[in-house]
Amino acid sequence: MIMNESGIHTFCLKRKYSYSEIQNIIEQNKCFCCGKDRYELSSYYQITQYKSRGVEIQMSLTFGPRPSWLTLIVNPSSLLAGHYQPTQLFQPHMDFLGMKLFLSYILKDIGVSEPLKTFKLSRCDLTCNLYYESRAEVRKRLEMFKKSYPIPRYSVISFSSYMDFDEKSKDADKHSWTIENQSQSCAFSVYDKTYELKKRHNIKIDEHILRLELRFGRSKITKITKAKDWYGQLIELSKQVEKQQSKFLHRLHMTYFDPVSLSELLDRIDASKYHEKTKKKMRRIAKKANGCISLAAVQKDCRIKKSDFIKLLGKFEEMGVGCVSFR
Repeated sequence: MIMNESGIHTFCLKRKYSYSEIQNIIEQNKCFCCGKDRYELSSYYQITQYKSRGVEIQMSLTFGPRPSWLTLIVNPSSLLAGHYQPTQLFQPHMDFLGMKLFLSYILKDIGVSEPLKTFKLSRCDLTCNLYYESRAEVRKRLEMFKKSYPIPRYSVISFSSYMDFDEKSKDADKHSWTIENQSQSCAFSVYDKTYELKKRHNIKIDEHILRLELRFGRSKITKITKAKDWYGQLIELSKQVEKQQSKFLHRLHMTYFDPVSLSELLDRIDASKYHEKTKKKMRRIAKKANGCISLAAVQKDCRIKKSDFIKLLGKFEEMGVGCVSFR
């Protein structure tokens, strides 16, 4: 791995509106309907004229007692640059005030009179770009993530359907891996950013990037930040990217180590400080994990109870390596 870069890739601001208020916005702007529910009680619209600048506007128009919504999906690096930035991430030192001014202008331009401060931060993507020397290295690391030890109450979901983009190829999930918790307050994605840019945006880049995205929903955001307004919450989150990423990678037992061969992994175990009995168990895990389907399968095959297995995975982490090696 050459380097890693952390920051915020995307965040969403959301506000409740009445049916008539959303209808007025739709009538005043160039919109297109992107979907309806099965009973046609709700319709979904988009304003895409600011998308090249990093802001996509989505609206739900709902009959009955349920509220309608207006959502701003913001790529802050692109917004500040004035054009699409495919790999740049928003950093704590960047122009928060300028970003607020741009967003306020966009709201005024589409006919929204309510101030930006009345919106709530409904999602934030804490992101890390890992730069590798080759596509093969990206692929290797991605496959290791797919073998992560399961986190309770998280399940694997289709990346393409979760992100809701126009990827026609079924190969999308071969280049990505996403897990989400039951409450949908947190999701984690690993994907080949170079592949995604080429297929989705027809953009070719020289770098080989594996992107890690930790997506927090509203309930998670309010739990880990002290600020009450979206602006303060975003500032806090921008300073927590590396911390939150590291915590989640630790739960997966997939920290920022580089993949090594089985022979090198066994050598490191032999040279470690652990007792011979522990080394023996670690060597067994390493051999079983080489080319394994998943770490859950390794635990079952090794007949080690879960709590002991987790402790042994921690030993690998202390050594700065993972127990999954490459062939």
